[in-house]
Order: sequence, then C-alpha cells, then structure tokens
Amino acid sequence: MKGTIQPRGPRTWRLRYDVPSPDGRKQVSETIHGNKRDAQRTLRERLAAIDKGIYIERSEEAVAEYLERWLEVHSAQVSIRTRVGYASSIKRFKRHFGAVALQKLRPEHIQASYDAMLESGLTGRTVLHSHRVLSQALKDAVKWGLILRNPADVVSPPRAEKKEAVAWNADIISKFMDAAEGCRYRDVYSLAALTGMRRSELAGLKWPDIDTKSGRLRVVRTRQRIYGHGIVEGQPKTHRSRRTVALSPSAVSVLESIKTNQIEMRLKAGPLWQHTDYIFTMENGAPIDPDNLSREFRRIVREAGLPHGTLHGLRHAYATALLSANVHPAVVQSALGHSSITLTIDTYSHVMPGLEEAATRRIDDILGDAVAANS
Repeated sequence: MKGTIQPRGPRTWRLRYDVPSPDGRKQVSETIHGNKRDAQRTLRERLAAIDKGIYIERSEEAVAEYLERWLEVHSAQVSIRTRVGYASSIKRFKRHFGAVALQKLRPEHIQASYDAMLESGLTGRTVLHSHRVLSQALKDAVKWGLILRNPADVVSPPRAEKKEAVAWNADIISKFMDAAEGCRYRDVYSLAALTGMRRSELAGLKWPDIDTKSGRLRVVRTRQRIYGHGIVEGQPKTHRSRRTVALSPSAVSVLESIKTNQIEMRLKAGPLWQHTDYIFTMENGAPIDPDNLSREFRRIVREAGLPHGTLHGLRHAYATALLSANVHPAVVQSALGHSSITLTIDTYSHVMPGLEEAATRRIDDILGDAVAANS
C-alpha cells in the first residue's frame, strides 16, 4: 500500500493515502508541518497502522469537546453527586489543555496539569480523583476507536495524603452528649455514634427502614446537599453501602425515644404536619437539612471547649471502639459499608498495632504451654 507526499508551502506537506471504509476504500488527505523527513515518517506510521488494522481516522475534536460528550454519555449511569464530581474534574482539565486536539494529547500535557493543580493549592487526593476521571474518559476514547493509546496510563499522579482517622474516646463523647442536651439534633448524634452511619445515611432514614423488634435497620437511601442541585435524595454510593445494620439495645432505645417525640410533635403541629416518614425531622415533619447537622455539631464542640472533632468523627469512634474490642475487621467493614476490607484496615491502621500485641499474648495463652512442654 502506498501514499503520496506533496509540498504545500514552507515546511508544509500534504499526505494522501487510502484507508478502509464501509464502501471499500477511501482516500484521506492530511497536512503535516515540518521537514520532508517528518512527513515521510508520519506517512510510514499511517500506512503501518492501516496494515495492522489499528488505523484511527484523523479528528480535530478538542479534549474539552470530547470530555463534555463523554460526561453526557455517562450522566444517566451515575448519581448526581458523582456527575457533579466528574464535571468538576473536567472543568480543571479544560482549563489546562481543553483546546488541545484529543488525538494530539500527550502525557506531558497531563503531567503538567497535575503539577499546576498541586501548585494552585489542590490536595493530592483531589488531583488523584481527577486523574481517575480523566483516565476512565480516555480509556473509553480508546474503546470507541478515537485514540490508539491512553496517555494517562504513563503519567505519575500524586498520591493521596494518608490521614489518620481522628476518633474521640468514650469520655469525650460523653462530654459532647452532655453539651448537646437540649439540641434538636442530639438523637442524630447518638445514633451516629452507636451505628457508625454516615451523615447522608442518617438524614435519609425512614421509619419503614427500621425494625426495632429484631434490632436491625436498612441503609437504602441518602439525603445530601449537592452544589447546584440543592438537597437530593439518592441511593448509597456502592452496593456495600446498601446494607443492614445491627442495632444495640442503646440504639433501639434512642429510636423508640425519637418515635415518641415525633408523635408529640405531630399532635402539636396538627394539619401542618408533613407526613414524610423520615426519622429525623423538623417540628412540622419536614426532613432536616444535612448541612445543619454539621454546623450545629461544630458549634457545640467550640462552645464546650472539646478537642477538635467532626460529625464524621463519630463514625470513626464507632469503628475504633469495635476494633479495640477485637471485633474482626470484616465485621467492621460490613457495618460501615466500606467497599473493601482493605479500606477498613488502611483507615484504622493506627488501631491495629494494639490488636496485634493482644493477639500475640492470646496465642501464648492458647498454645504457649503446649509448645513449651515439648521443647
């Protein structure tokens, strides 16, 4: 198979070659800038790709155009929160190399964008997340026959900074609960500490999800505020997050108290009561704003002079308490709704050394005498 090279001006050349098409073959014309040697090399590459069956038709579609098209295709397949996260990442890449043609995107473009993002103050975790979005988008571009290779495969994204989960102990939690006495969200904080549920999961709980007789609840929905969309009800982010949580007697007691208080609020509100079925509501039955839970939590911590802590820290306290009590990490993973046991162990690795020491002492209790007797 042959092609031709024609001069078109100073350091400009026109390549012509035939490519397969549904109708047989068609001729393609491509302009190359550089010396004749550059044009000859490019023509050889094109002809070799055609011979191997890996030729990709030339396109000037910009990275920005492709990423927007990719986002539109995937929008129906992901949650609103995930879509907003994708859009934020795409916006960053459009700023750095959006005008570059997709087929001319190089690893150095991507690497330079990561460096610039870090210099602008973004965390390594945020840049790593953006890398994963771009990598998936470019992987799909390869699958769709738009590019031959994924340039994101050969860059070095930053590592996510490993942060040790900060967890209050029982004494600090007790002081917090005392300080929260009279707060409308105290019961939410109690259930957070007793179940390890996420804020969005607590805000999404409804009474049909609860079975106090068997001492279990089902996590099947979330409520969270998403930028540009307001408060959105959705599903937990992974299939493992959609789970059943075993309730301790204390947790059951909290829920029964909430039920009683809600009945009183409903009678007081009368016809103004909104029958939403949510467990945590305002005085008129309307569901609470999840963001208010965190704002009120921070206020109580600040005014009570407690050590720094967040609402999510109650989830960490729950997990740390279980692991410290020698509960198997797989059980903790299931209770928290983590996607993998590796995530659970990595998040709470600071608790593990103490558990390993306890295991060492335990093995001596069980097998120490038997080994010593035969040594």
